[in-house]
Amino acid sequence: MLRIPSLLRATCCRELRTPSVNAQQLLVRTAKFQARTRKPVGRPSRARSKAKAFEEEDNQVRLLADDVPVYFSRNVHTWLSQYNQTIADRLARFGVPKDDLRSLLRTYTKAMNKGDVFRHLSYSGDQLSRIARDMTSNSQHAMDRYFTRMLFEWTSLPEGQEALETVVSPKALARMQSLFRAADLSNAGWEYTHTRGAPPRKFIMHVGPTNSGKTHNALRALAAAKRGVYAGPLRLLAFEIFDRLNKGQIVPLGMEPDPQAEPDSQSNIDSGDGAEKGKAVIVKTGNPRYARQCNMVTGEEHKIVSDTAPLLSCTVEMTPHATYFDVAVVDEIQLISDRQRGGAWTAAVLGLNAREIHLCGEESAVPLIEALVKQTGDTLEVNRYNRLTPLVVADKSLNGDISRIKKGDCVVTFSRMGLFELQKNIEEATKMRCALAYGRLPPEIRSEQAALFNDPNSGYDVLVGSDAVGMGLNLKIRRVVFETVSKFDGTRGQRPLSASQIKQIAGRAGRFGMHGDDTAGIVTTLHPGDLDLVREALATSFEPLHTARLNMTMESYRKIVEALPWESSNITVAEVYHYVSRMSPLFEFQSIHELEQGFLFIDDFADCLTLPMRLLATNSPTPWRDDFAVTGARTMMEIYRDSFRVPIDEMLRRGRLLKKLNSALVLMEGRVPAFTQKDVVPVLAHLETLHKVIALYLWFSYRHPVAFPDQEKAFKLRHLNELAMDWCLEVLHQMRLKTKDPAAQARKTVLDRRPLTKQEVTLAESDSSNSEKTSHEKVLSDKNDEFISHIVR
Repeated sequence: MLRIPSLLRATCCRELRTPSVNAQQLLVRTAKFQARTRKPVGRPSRARSKAKAFEEEDNQVRLLADDVPVYFSRNVHTWLSQYNQTIADRLARFGVPKDDLRSLLRTYTKAMNKGDVFRHLSYSGDQLSRIARDMTSNSQHAMDRYFTRMLFEWTSLPEGQEALETVVSPKALARMQSLFRAADLSNAGWEYTHTRGAPPRKFIMHVGPTNSGKTHNALRALAAAKRGVYAGPLRLLAFEIFDRLNKGQIVPLGMEPDPQAEPDSQSNIDSGDGAEKGKAVIVKTGNPRYARQCNMVTGEEHKIVSDTAPLLSCTVEMTPHATYFDVAVVDEIQLISDRQRGGAWTAAVLGLNAREIHLCGEESAVPLIEALVKQTGDTLEVNRYNRLTPLVVADKSLNGDISRIKKGDCVVTFSRMGLFELQKNIEEATKMRCALAYGRLPPEIRSEQAALFNDPNSGYDVLVGSDAVGMGLNLKIRRVVFETVSKFDGTRGQRPLSASQIKQIAGRAGRFGMHGDDTAGIVTTLHPGDLDLVREALATSFEPLHTARLNMTMESYRKIVEALPWESSNITVAEVYHYVSRMSPLFEFQSIHELEQGFLFIDDFADCLTLPMRLLATNSPTPWRDDFAVTGARTMMEIYRDSFRVPIDEMLRRGRLLKKLNSALVLMEGRVPAFTQKDVVPVLAHLETLHKVIALYLWFSYRHPVAFPDQEKAFKLRHLNELAMDWCLEVLHQMRLKTKDPAAQARKTVLDRRPLTKQEVTLAESDSSNSEKTSHEKVLSDKNDEFISHIVR
């Protein structure tokens, strides 16, 4: 059956709609309308952290949907006067002839002021509500964006064209209309033609707080599927599902769990009461009857068990949309609104071609998914799960006294340097060892640190972590302690955590089946001033998500590039998405601010990159805020531009990144007679960067294997880099224990739990024939001498 979903009906009926408010009402209300100042959101954090509540712009307003046309009519001259040169420069970049700008803007402002523009656009109530909400949250920026977007949309209407064709050149009209059509994303769902032509899909949502068991029923359906796919947010989760399906550790739907089967307490899956013995659906020992062939595909690693494997485990970005599946599972669906990665979840919801799609995540995503499913003509069933162990807020904070930290606590902070200082202070005050888990650590290292914390015999009794503990890690936490309730937002300084963020982290306490069925999870704060905010956040209901993010696709990217003037920059393409693209009120384009540095970076290499390669590089997992990683990426692109072939050893040498690894290996060999935490922590930071650059190389190697040929070497280097990172974390403990030879003891401990399989680290003597003084030199080789030797001076 071919569907005619609402997104098609909306397009067909566009010219038949009537405005939700007529023009006469708008003009009458103009004289009475007064914009209302919005009250600040949140509250200031304690003075110690100098965190501020969300600061509103001085002239920020709260609008109702019906107020929107009046507000824009009254403020069009303000927009033009405040942004005059900015508007002119932007339109010129978009290809509008400079000679036409004055007449174009004068005619547009006159029509807007009279109410003609909104009457011609005939926006629906949903569209007006969306504009009102955006204006309330960021009035100045949203006003500029909407005025520009409406200018292009109005120009493309017959009424707008008629008003403009006598005052601007045909070239200007043609350019604007062409660019508006190219950037039109109002029918984003129809890009997935295989899915739109298939029978209606059945969506099943599994929603609930952390530790509610919302995921295990979906995974059981996947294990029983004839053909199925799991799409998760992390490579670590994708690997776990891949591993467990192949080993038969997930009990398929329709089969009763073995009463004698022992649940696997090391699972990162939220299995709820499926973690009880007798009900175990994620079992410790695999059953051959349950085993299913499953491949794994992530951005930087592929594991192919069989070309005909019926199941696939992948990260969301790698989800195949053209392949038909019986069952699909999409994890952490609330990330559909994430500023950077949300577009991958949106693509999965719109594009997955599956009979049955399970969406697991937070309650906050339900209204948005309901609206999206209505648009696509599919059906939706919502299953809600309650937390299986109670979560309680302590009566008092720790009053700033870290000596009150107990075994089984997870202490949460959000500064990388603060993590190490907090770890040091806790270990000195309590004599307990602390494992670490934060975002810059690779998933494998975070998982190892979590395993040490979970193991009662490891000696690691406390976990110090960032918000990375909120997702993808199996953690036996009794109590979560917030050291702070604010974090740096990447642009404007410290911001209070949202209620959703606090709930996600706090919910890790008291995981069901970990400490006994009746053990409550406890949440508290280190400082008294933060406890009320945590209590308020946990008491509030989830704030519903309003928009799903859209990413650049090859189809829309190509159309926009072709509609722009020749040699337009990548940042100009991004501006078109932001200022011109029309889309459903349910959608929002990915954050331009997050990608700006990447766009500028790609522009430096536009002369040697095809359109697909430009888009590929833009969407690559380059950590743009890490200057050293960007230097590595730049070196990689320079080599690609020069020879179209990038050997990894040359890339690391020219990017001066191999020297960072060698520095760690020198410390690891104990060749530095004395070193302190201040020596080790920066080395670890460099290793974190190197790991990201190697991951970037691997990402490109799967997409362009001829240009990036050293995939095997890259995997070996990544393994060695992780060994050095693990050693850095371990040696910090050994130094605080005042071990006689901390480097040697840390090396022995790490090699015991992470043995080298093929790589060997050997020390090479300096070349005596070389008169130039050299530092310690490292030769990296495997048993077959296949790995290239590096000597760093």
